[in-house]
Amino acid sequence: MATLTKLFVTLSIISLLACSTNAQLNPNFYGRTCPSLQTIVRREMTKAINNEARIGASILRLFFHDCFVNVSPL
Repeated sequence: MATLTKLFVTLSIISLLACSTNAQLNPNFYGRTCPSLQTIVRREMTKAINNEARIGASILRLFFHDCFVNVSPL
């Protein structure tokens, strides 16, 4: 199992390094590159929450922490 994990991580890093970027954000990026992304994420989140009910709150908290942690006060 550890070997499979190491292989996955290695291949992921290699694929990220091989990708070219142009540093432009595009709100339709996943609509073009992975049209079924929302379905995949929804299915996996449902499975995760069914396995551990508290994970939904943890992921939501992580999302908002990552989004708002760098906001400066008024």
